[in-house]
Amino acid sequence: MLSDKGLLRRAGTLIVAGMVAAGGLFSGVEARVRQVASADDIESIKFLSPNNMPLKVLVVYSPGQQNANFVISLINIVAQMHEKGMVKKDDAFKVHVIPGWDMQEKDYAYINEKVGAERVKRFVEFNKAYSTRDIWMQDWGEVGVVKVKGDPKPQTVVFDSNRGRDNAELPGILANFWNSYLLKNPSNQYSGGDYGGNIEVTPDNVLLIGNTSTPELRAYLEKHGYKNRMAVLETDWLHVGHVDEYISVCPNPKALRGYTLIKANPRLAMRLVKDTPDAELKAIPHKEYRDAMLAVKAYLIEAEKKRAEELKLDAPARRRRTRSFGEAVLKYLESSEEMLASSESGANLSWGHEVARSDVEKFIQLNLTLANLIDTNVKKACAKISEVRNDAGKPHSVLSFPALFRKMSGTKHIAYLPGSVNQLILNNQLIVPDPKVRAMRLHISKTAAKVGLHANFIDSLPYHNLQGQLHCGTNVFRHPNKYFVKPR
Repeated sequence: MLSDKGLLRRAGTLIVAGMVAAGGLFSGVEARVRQVASADDIESIKFLSPNNMPLKVLVVYSPGQQNANFVISLINIVAQMHEKGMVKKDDAFKVHVIPGWDMQEKDYAYINEKVGAERVKRFVEFNKAYSTRDIWMQDWGEVGVVKVKGDPKPQTVVFDSNRGRDNAELPGILANFWNSYLLKNPSNQYSGGDYGGNIEVTPDNVLLIGNTSTPELRAYLEKHGYKNRMAVLETDWLHVGHVDEYISVCPNPKALRGYTLIKANPRLAMRLVKDTPDAELKAIPHKEYRDAMLAVKAYLIEAEKKRAEELKLDAPARRRRTRSFGEAVLKYLESSEEMLASSESGANLSWGHEVARSDVEKFIQLNLTLANLIDTNVKKACAKISEVRNDAGKPHSVLSFPALFRKMSGTKHIAYLPGSVNQLILNNQLIVPDPKVRAMRLHISKTAAKVGLHANFIDSLPYHNLQGQLHCGTNVFRHPNKYFVKPR
């Protein structure tokens, strides 16, 4: 565990000229810094959810890692939100750009050229105190509020995941920058499971944390506010091992609790690929994805033909015939999503003696198996939410975005297409990794629109190709007591 001195560090004056002090931003939250005498002075920590309104959107501009178009697209989306009246004047926010270590004056000029000098002036601020080689903004930690004994007002806090690496100093700099407390993960294992992408929270303050997190971190969070409010979800099947790879929390004014869980759904992806015209699949710009999606579709269409041929046989011949793996998959995919998602673990994968042999069959089987695993964990999250809220029996709002995974090595897996669930959420705007398949984009857009959200697709390949996604490359400093949709 941390020493008393290590628990909280004094945040001093603002580092970057031109930024507004956190104390001037908050209503009802006194953002100041104080040295606590003991770790026992901390009563509770509460992380902020996507229902909290954004104040700063953090991203690294790293020309060497070719994410310029991503950063420009993000700035333009934020600018359009303001220009179209989606954000009230009092709720305005900016994109806070941390320069990559290799950023030069020409790179600043490039942003001005592509975004427009006036937009940059209004909606962008550059960190002049820090540059980094590490683009993974979600990994350094989380932002929340902390209650301290003797002080009735909650204080803003930056939680340092203890990732170290090139962003080791960044949480402290941000705490200074925002006049916030700084708390540090007590674990010194430098575990990827303790990173911010593996610490997600619902608006009613139920923690969704992956089982790749260290026992020390979980014990610390239990002690400081999350005892009996923590759903420990399986993430050890993932190469990166973060819960944000397959589940996200989105504000939803139409939902009973004011939010929706969005899950990655490989079954849905398989259905969409099967029903997509060949011409549309052939238009996928990336050869690897194009060839893979065409192969999956061709396999499922061939299975349909085999099933149709069976219907021409007499009853004895049909009984003697061995059902193919493809036909078993078709029957499975044609079952209702509600039935499959609610089935007990493993029950919906009983396909008899059919065995996946070819590479495409193994890819399909892998993704249908992972779909079941994701369902199991989403149900676990919902059960914990109901337990905490004491509202068992009330329905949960769960939506699906298409997703596909591939095996990395052994039992570890990673997103095959850019992972659409690993998204950035700014009020009712979803900033979504482009999955590169038009039918998937359309489905995501329609699904989001049903609950009053708008999907903005961004090419996230600079992150995806480095085994991360859009959410991993960003972070948000949110308002502690202003909500786009207030928790219910």
